[in-house]
Amino acid sequence: MARTGSWHSIQALWNEAKQLDVSSPSALFDSLQLQWLLWKVRKYTMVQRPRLRTLYHLAREIDRIPISGDIVECGVYNGGSAGMLAFASRHSQPPRDLWLFDSFEGLPEASAMDGVRARDRRGTCAGDPHKVRQLMHTLGIAQARLHIIKGWFQDTFPTIQIERIALLHIDADWYESVRLCLQRFYDFVEPSGFVVLDDYGHWPGCRAAVDEFVAQRRLDVALIQVDYTGHYFQKPG
Repeated sequence: MARTGSWHSIQALWNEAKQLDVSSPSALFDSLQLQWLLWKVRKYTMVQRPRLRTLYHLAREIDRIPISGDIVECGVYNGGSAGMLAFASRHSQPPRDLWLFDSFEGLPEASAMDGVRARDRRGTCAGDPHKVRQLMHTLGIAQARLHIIKGWFQDTFPTIQIERIALLHIDADWYESVRLCLQRFYDFVEPSGFVVLDDYGHWPGCRAAVDEFVAQRRLDVALIQVDYTGHYFQKPG
């Protein structure tokens, strides 16, 4: 067993080493910083590394383009993915606020649209807003940038007005939740901004909600696959 564990550790280190960009000193520094960040958030998220890396790079991309607006995340858990977004955008000018929506009571009841695997998942994946703030403090994120909105989406969404969104991250699992997120926030995403869908490949309800929304709005978008479940698209400019 010890040998197997050691071999997996070596493989993990090798895989991480292959992610380093050694094309220049600055690129290497950025790669090492990203590795440090992934290590820091690992206990605060269930999102796998390929999707965390994508969030980080997209948060950097909205600065590069540039795209004005804030960052919105629907489905926060303990803040790991939000930490990636917050750290990557810490030097944005003008500064970007982060709007983090979660019940912090776990998942709501799934519907028939979400499939048989979604049964009996109510209350799972419950996060803690205290842990979110703890991680942000560890990462040196200014508390003034954070807006942690606790409650069920149908109750909290109508109470918040966000004028411009540069990046919308939806990690809401179920059909009804994903549909609510798109209906409430898509119109406020700036042209060329990004919409990231954590559960598109895993949960049929998420996939149905996204596909229906795209079809109903007649959106000409290309879904880009990150891993087996994560996808994102860029809002037409």
